[in-house]
Amino acid sequence: MITSKGVSHGFVNSKILRIEKNSGLNFFSRDGIIISEGDDNSYLAKYVLSTSKSIKSYQAGISSLDKSFVKSLCVGDIISIGEDGRVNLLWKCGQDDNLLFVTDFCNSKCIMCPQTKIEKPQNYYKEATRIIELAKDKPKYLCISGGEPTFLKEEYIKIVSLIQKKYPHVSLQVLTNGKNFSDFQFSKQCVLNSPVDTLYAIPIHSGNSALHDKIVRTKNSFVLTIQGIINLYKLKQNIEIRIVITKQNYKDLPNIAHFIYWNMPFVFHVAFMGMETHGSAHDNIEDIWIEPNEYIAYLEESVSFLNNRMLNVSVYNLPHCILSESLRKFAKDSISAWKKVFLEPCRQCSMVEVCSGVFATSSRNPQGIHRI
Repeated sequence: MITSKGVSHGFVNSKILRIEKNSGLNFFSRDGIIISEGDDNSYLAKYVLSTSKSIKSYQAGISSLDKSFVKSLCVGDIISIGEDGRVNLLWKCGQDDNLLFVTDFCNSKCIMCPQTKIEKPQNYYKEATRIIELAKDKPKYLCISGGEPTFLKEEYIKIVSLIQKKYPHVSLQVLTNGKNFSDFQFSKQCVLNSPVDTLYAIPIHSGNSALHDKIVRTKNSFVLTIQGIINLYKLKQNIEIRIVITKQNYKDLPNIAHFIYWNMPFVFHVAFMGMETHGSAHDNIEDIWIEPNEYIAYLEESVSFLNNRMLNVSVYNLPHCILSESLRKFAKDSISAWKKVFLEPCRQCSMVEVCSGVFATSSRNPQGIHRI
């Protein structure tokens, strides 16, 4: 999330607002906030964002914000403002990689989860609803994530129903562990209330239930996830299987590939993923980190097996330079723009335009990154 912190003026509760053009109408706007740069209409606004150290006494807003952050904001962007002066960019107008983060809560405790462990988790379903209501553009793609986005089932259905009504043709991706979809009636309601083009991205960490549950650190997770996948298949939904490669499962990658092919050949896509070492993953890094050069052979075998059997397979989150020639054609530019960086050796690389780069959020990057 792109964020900046300034000084709050007149905010006693957090607000979610949309960036508006400077005009006299902004004085009456309950939903809009403008960027004040000393122009002739800024005094008419009810809510203001400013890089200066103060704003007018009759206005509410945030002063002393980082100039580059404010400059990056555009009309139609949606932001949240906290009492502490923090401004978070929640929706980038005109872009197709917007994500609705709906909850910190999760019914798994994955050892390599990139989310930071929070002492007092919160739900953001109402905030997500507010963002959808405020958005004026029509995105081609949209993603829902968490925590586990289906943690509160009724709230989740309300959100996808709102998306379906406002954006019936959007390609919606749901990042979920799939366990709540083991309830067939819930799955059915989700499908009926979601856009037709909805993809459920569900992780499987092993073809062995004991190893999967050890990585997830929650009993019966494997059984519930597989049942959820089967239910979504019965309802003719698109399913993507995601395998995050860790020290625990890298030798099991070929077995996972076989398990998927022999049990779920109907899946739309399979993605093998490099780790984002942030949050819980960073806390457990000595237990989970494995250098890509140690698992490339297992990854090659797994990708080749699925590809030869006509399954759609990709490699996410791994730079081209550390992949073998045979794997590069499967590598995707998969890291969101706001948290992707390229290291010094990447600057003159011939593959930089199609490469995923590395996570800016990660505490450890793979060894051997070099220019191609």
